[in-house]
Amino acid sequence: MSTAKLLVVVALVGAVAFGLLVGYLAYSNDSFPAQTRPFASYAKVVYSSFNGTEYAFRVEWNSSNYVPLFTQLTSPATDAANTPVCDLRLSSIKSGETIFLPFTISPASATLSNVDLAIAVQSATNSTQFTIIYNVSSVSATNAPITPSNITCQQPLIE
Repeated sequence: MSTAKLLVVVALVGAVAFGLLVGYLAYSNDSFPAQTRPFASYAKVVYSSFNGTEYAFRVEWNSSNYVPLFTQLTSPATDAANTPVCDLRLSSIKSGETIFLPFTISPASATLSNVDLAIAVQSATNSTQFTIIYNVSSVSATNAPITPSNITCQQPLIE
């Protein structure tokens, strides 16, 4: 085998291995738990606002026995509502505490449909994890500013 062919084979094998590593890291850091439970059993949306470029939620937590870990907006109907995963960076939460969850919508949109607010949750007692999902069937943008405007999504760090 010539040196050039060997280099091509090594480069291809290296590219495939690198792709598999990146895929594994993305899966292990951004994957929501497969088990889902009813949203209302753990939280309730007390306020939401959509202004075309940002969709924000205020979520009141029901129990300190369950900790929200990370969250994301997704929509099979609207690409603009598919956001990066946000790491909430919480290790505990009090019952009745409200969490502000702002999401950037890109590209800007006048309406969104079939939007899911997914929150990964961990039990504080036995560390089991599951996902709760709040669905918004349709929402139209308003001219209202979203406050506080200084809070943004923090993507999880790759470990």
